[in-house]
Amino acid sequence: MNVHNLMEDMVRACLKELMLHQEGLGELSEKEQSDIMAIALNRLPTKYVASAKGEVFAKTQLGMQVETDVYRELTGAVEKVLHSGRKSDL
Repeated sequence: MNVHNLMEDMVRACLKELMLHQEGLGELSEKEQSDIMAIALNRLPTKYVASAKGEVFAKTQLGMQVETDVYRELTGAVEKVLHSGRKSDL
């Protein structure tokens, strides 16, 4: 297993969930999605793992507060991308 940032998985999953349940987000382009993820990930702490055992352990440690933080940062990133004059050129 390579070194992997678990926050990327969490941000990707939470963004997909937002896109399913928040009106107007279902039509985000791949570029907009990437921009939103990059903005959110740059504002969140990293959580690197290097093994499957480490991944299981880290996932149990992340908890609800981290998920709340991810949704907060994603919401801010969505606003930034959708309300910028350049949209997907961030």
